[in-house]
Amino acid sequence: MPKVKKPWFLCELGVIFVISLVLAGTLGAEDITLSAKEMSLGRKPTEMLSQTLTISPDCRHIAFAASKGQSVVIVIDGKQTKRYSNIGMSEFVFSQDGKHLAHPVTKGPIWTVAVDGEEGKLFDGISTTICFCPEGDRIAYGARKGEKWLIVADGESQGEYKAILKGTPIYSPDGSRLAYGAQQGTKWIIAVDGTPGKAYNQIIEGSVVFSPDSKHIAYGAKQGRRWNMIVDGQEGEWHDSITAGPVFSSDSQRMAYAVKKGRDNFLIVDGQEEPAVGEVEFISFSDDGKKVAYMAKKGFKQMLVVDGKQESEFDIIQGNRVVFSPDGKHYACTVRRGSKWAVLTDGKEDKQYDRVMEKTVVFSPDSQHLAYVVQSNWKYSLVVGTAESSKYDGMPDNNRLVFDGSDHLHSLMEKRGQFVKVDIDIITK
Repeated sequence: MPKVKKPWFLCELGVIFVISLVLAGTLGAEDITLSAKEMSLGRKPTEMLSQTLTISPDCRHIAFAASKGQSVVIVIDGKQTKRYSNIGMSEFVFSQDGKHLAHPVTKGPIWTVAVDGEEGKLFDGISTTICFCPEGDRIAYGARKGEKWLIVADGESQGEYKAILKGTPIYSPDGSRLAYGAQQGTKWIIAVDGTPGKAYNQIIEGSVVFSPDSKHIAYGAKQGRRWNMIVDGQEGEWHDSITAGPVFSSDSQRMAYAVKKGRDNFLIVDGQEEPAVGEVEFISFSDDGKKVAYMAKKGFKQMLVVDGKQESEFDIIQGNRVVFSPDGKHYACTVRRGSKWAVLTDGKEDKQYDRVMEKTVVFSPDSQHLAYVVQSNWKYSLVVGTAESSKYDGMPDNNRLVFDGSDHLHSLMEKRGQFVKVDIDIITK
């Protein structure tokens, strides 16, 4: 890579800003103090290719590609790394621990996947899904040679197919198993550990999931005009459609999904069918597996049902998502009435904002604090209970809040043209 005499950005790692806030608000209604520290992760350049912006799962690192003359440079935490003549527009992917980054690279008509700047085998194309195993030391993706697609896992190729199902391949939570969907002729199959299953007319994108203990796998499949939930290769009852799921409980002992029969909607939990209040769009188990929540659409409204109890109707439940506290005693989701958004906690709406940022609602490990990111008057704040941080100029797409302990969390924000890592200590009076 050619040497760069002068960086085109300023990376001020180690520069720390301290903010202290005294406000009230936790699930326990205690007075708390928020002590926040900021550390720059480099400038947000105008040359950034926004579709490549990627945040690590632990929310400690940020990476993107940026145009530089006739080439493209990869930037990680504000530092230029490898430079390429071009890159593919498939997703950038961090490993779970944030230590490794993978992305596609093009060399004229030839494609490859680079991991930490090291390029792999050459192909005619790369699929949209690149997947690290949980330990981060292995990677899998789909690749094309000529007219055929194959799976590359741990550097070895397997299979020849017409196409690879979007959202696959996926590793099991313990990293010991690999599954992917592929098209053979006019049919689709799911292959697990290299062994293909029964062929179907269609596989539901995003439905292929392993149980948390890695022992089970489920997905939705269509044959003719009917749909079935396939669990460990076994077919169940046939339905007119599958509207949500499958979802496993954290202990892998329970599984839920939703179906439609004619005009009627049903939730199926542990094989038992019960009527649903509308067309189910999302299902979630509490961490202890004892409670089930689902979101359903009825007309122009959305409804939340928790443990069989229906909450009020809302214009929108953001992201069709509900989160439970680790102890299973609390739940939260983001809802909209009219033009304003609020977090619904245990059935009660909190303060309204212009926006509550999607996928940022999270409970602390001890279940005592609820945190999320909001936007008001084009400025962004981190919220813990009713305590709000200082204002930020923006928030990277797909950002999250991560608790490092019961009283500490961090996130990535944008301030004065830079990306900043924000660490917050929650101090209870």
